[in-house]
Amino acid sequence: MGLSIGNKYLEICVDSEDGRLTSLKNRITGDDYLKLDLRSPLYKLSCISLSSGEKVEVVPDRVISVEEITGDKDISGESTRSLVVKFKSALAGEAEPVRIHASVRMEVREDDAETLWFLELSNSDERYLIVEILFPCFRGVYLGESWQDDIMIYPHHAGEKTLAPVREYTSERYLGFWRAGTKRGDDGVFFREINYCGLASMNWMYYYDDENGLYISSYDRDFIVTGLRVETGGPDDPWMGWAMRKYATVNPGETWNSHPYGVGITTDDWHFGASRYREWIDGVIQMPDNPKYLEDETILNQCYNFKRDGVIYNRFGDIPSMYERGQDEYGMRHMFIASWNRSGFDQDYPEYHPDLELGTCWELAEGCRYVNENGGFITFYVNSRIFHMESDYFETLGRKWAIKDEAGKKTYEQYGPHKFVVLCPANKAWQDYLIDVGSWMAKSYGATGIYLDQLGSAEPFPCYDKSHTHEDIGSFNRGYIRVLKDLLERVRSINPDSFLMIENCGDIYGSYVWGNLTWNGDPYDEFYNLYKYTFPEYVQVNMCNPKRHLTGEARATKFYYDLNRALLLGSVFWVGLDKTESLDDDLHEYLKAAIGFRKRLNPFFKAGRFIDSEDVIQASPGLEVSHWRLKDAGDLYIMANPNKGAGKYLVVKHPAYEVGDVLTFDIHGNEGFGRYVVTDDVVEICVPESEVSSVLILRK
Repeated sequence: MGLSIGNKYLEICVDSEDGRLTSLKNRITGDDYLKLDLRSPLYKLSCISLSSGEKVEVVPDRVISVEEITGDKDISGESTRSLVVKFKSALAGEAEPVRIHASVRMEVREDDAETLWFLELSNSDERYLIVEILFPCFRGVYLGESWQDDIMIYPHHAGEKTLAPVREYTSERYLGFWRAGTKRGDDGVFFREINYCGLASMNWMYYYDDENGLYISSYDRDFIVTGLRVETGGPDDPWMGWAMRKYATVNPGETWNSHPYGVGITTDDWHFGASRYREWIDGVIQMPDNPKYLEDETILNQCYNFKRDGVIYNRFGDIPSMYERGQDEYGMRHMFIASWNRSGFDQDYPEYHPDLELGTCWELAEGCRYVNENGGFITFYVNSRIFHMESDYFETLGRKWAIKDEAGKKTYEQYGPHKFVVLCPANKAWQDYLIDVGSWMAKSYGATGIYLDQLGSAEPFPCYDKSHTHEDIGSFNRGYIRVLKDLLERVRSINPDSFLMIENCGDIYGSYVWGNLTWNGDPYDEFYNLYKYTFPEYVQVNMCNPKRHLTGEARATKFYYDLNRALLLGSVFWVGLDKTESLDDDLHEYLKAAIGFRKRLNPFFKAGRFIDSEDVIQASPGLEVSHWRLKDAGDLYIMANPNKGAGKYLVVKHPAYEVGDVLTFDIHGNEGFGRYVVTDDVVEICVPESEVSSVLILRK
């Protein structure tokens, strides 16, 4: 026997005896997303035994009550209906009762494909401390008749888009992935779980096919560390599952109430999820307010070539000539300096002092002064995460500042031959050190930008060290917010033109950041459009260097692809002079052409908003298209046609205004009036035979 709740879009059914989901139905398409009855519990809790220190799993034992509530109103005043399921709990696999009661509420609005889910926990068991809360849990899903055309959107860094994740997530490429790889649990289930905010850049996921969509999100204003979990049985047992893990403590005698989780059952693709998530977060964070001159920065000169692994490539006295060469070669005035610190790149962190073999503090300051006085500016690299175990200060500071797990163990990471511990950014001592280092670089060396490496890239973890200053175990993200906020205020008090950069992406960090150095790894379905569409205001800095591990045609193809993608997304080019020395003449000329085209497009990027492929009705095979909506002027479409195919066309939705001129211009400087046909509904445009070109539709 069960109870259900729904509206014209969806229906959710719950078993009244054990409280498990029995149906997750799309009423528009008629598809029940739960294809297999895997009897998955709605929540799972990880608890620590206060007597033994053992970590145990607690799950629903039996239902106390299932009740439908009507007549409530949400914060907007819209009427809602809710299904409330109350549970008693037990130890997983043992049925031993645990005095932890749970209440799950599923809230439905009449004219909305998204439902809101809430969890309340009441811990009355003196034996256990709750430390992890996995909710809402779904298993047994695929869409339509087959799982093979389903697509998974996952916010790993700037985003992933994976066709048939049931198969792909169990393939060698994902099983062998580094930080975000697939693992296999003791129950045989394949899973990926990455923590927000950092390794996961946003707090939502999406799964869809041509007719159905499933949106799962966490609307958590506290920004606590959250694991975004996706599961599958693999091709031999095809199903998908999802859950979100909150790292929060609930002591005996305490009650914990979740922020809302969004669960949408739609007929839309992933843009639905991006729009819903953005709508929520706009009420929580602010968009960045960066100096206007940065809007014209289209490329930076990345210099990781001072000292690495004991080898000196350049010294501080070479900074003026390195800057001038970047200016002469590619017009680069933004100089990004890494590998400058004691012992060089990835060594002796966090001893952020100029390496003695590279020159004196005075020489470094003079090199920076030269750049600043000759039309340029400098960003300095600082690692914000790790402490080198070979440092002289590891015993006195590294151990104290390190993250500790529930057993008091530190988290270790290795880069090359060097071993580090991960530090706790929610601890004020480490926060203050980072803020002071960045401020000192701005004040003493004239740095305009401070880059905090790993801040939006590596995984957040809970910290159980009670000697630290954080409020709870999941405060990692709030610690970094304080670092960014206070550091930005401090450096702008020194120089109003100052800014911050971070490695990769984190939505709650973007309020304080100009540039996100975006990378992922193309073998892992990287999809930068996801983050760019959700947050078009955030500047992506894309790596545009040739790949060292590739040769010949493969190297050239990847190089073209990276440049073309950066153009379509309006990204800033990340280019190293020591990396481009190996380019043959054709590739070098293409790089210069791409840099020139990026500058040509920049006025449109400044006046426009990236909306991905919206309004694109059809594009010839082999084309990649991005759409920029220009304020009060028209629309810009950018097309990558890497094989320079002839006869390619683009069909777009007729804009809401009367069409005036249609202009085309390409990466090689060719410009002119476009060839196009306008009807009442569409504009059909001939695409130039160029690797990258653009079509500008002007308002009449």
